Amino acid sequence: MKLVRYETVDGAEGVGIVGDDGNSVVATGYVDLPAFIAAGQDAWTAAERSLDDDHPSVEVRRLLAPHPQPGKMLFLGRTFRAFRQGLSDDAPPFVYSRVASSIVGPEEAIRMPGPSETVLYEGELLIIIGRAGRRIAASDAASHIFGYTQVNDITWTDWIHGSDDALPQISMGKNADTFCPMGPEVITADSFDVTDARCTVSVNGDVSSVTSLSDMAWSLARLIEWLSQDMTLWPGDVIATGTSEAKPIVVGDEVIVQFDGFRPLVNQVVPGWRDD
Repeated sequence: MKLVRYETVDGAEGVGIVGDDGNSVVATGYVDLPAFIAAGQDAWTAAERSLDDDHPSVEVRRLLAPHPQPGKMLFLGRTFRAFRQGLSDDAPPFVYSRVASSIVGPEEAIRMPGPSETVLYEGELLIIIGRAGRRIAASDAASHIFGYTQVNDITWTDWIHGSDDALPQISMGKNADTFCPMGPEVITADSFDVTDARCTVSVNGDVSSVTSLSDMAWSLARLIEWLSQDMTLWPGDVIATGTSEAKPIVVGDEVIVQFDGFRPLVNQVVPGWRDD
C-alpha cells in the first residue's frame, strides 16, 4: 500500500491511498498519518475497501510531507560500510535527534543559510514505527515497522566541524528550517523490500550518487534492536538509516532523492534567511 498526505484544491488536508495507476488518490478518512497508524487494521481495511469500491479520486492540489509531526526523530550515521573506516563490525553507529520544524514536503524549497556556507545532501530511507516496543529483538523488528518514506538529511557542515574556538554542534548543523525534505509517499512495510533497495540522488538532472541498502554494515532489524535497548519506540517515531554518500549543494540546484519503488522527492535549493 502507498499512502500520501495531500492538500485538495479546496484547501482540505488528508491521508490518501494511491490508486493502482500510481497517480490517483482516494481519501482514507484520516487527517494525518498518526491517526491512521493508531486505527490499526480498521484503517487498512477501510482504505483497501475504498479502492475496491472504486471511490472517486481526490482533486489533489499538492502533496505534503507525509509525516510532519513524528514523535522521536532518530537519525543515524556510520551505518554504511563506506563510512566506517577504522571501526569494528560491532561498533554501533552514532545517533542524533532531529526536530520536526526542519521538515518540508516534496517540491518545497531547501533554503540555504548563506552563500558562503557548506551544505550537503544525504538521501536516506526513513523507517516509521507502527507498534510500540522496548528491547525489541532483531528477529521481531519487522513487526514493529509500519512503513517507509524518503528523506533528504541536509547537513550544514560549518556548525558540525566547528572552529578553533567553537565546539561542534550537530543539532545546529542538522535542524535548520527546511533541512529535512520528506516524501512524497509512504510505502507500507508489506509492500517494500529493503534487502537491496537502491537510492539514487540526482542534482540538476545528473546522477550524483547511487547507494544500496545491501551496503549497510548494520541491518535495519539490528538498528531497531540497538535503539530500543534503552528507549521505547512508539508508533509514529521515525528512524533514518543513514547514507554512504554526502555531497555539496548550492543555490539553484534541483535535488532528487529516489529509492526503488518510490516516486521522486524533488526539492529546489534557494537563497535562505541570511540573504533576506
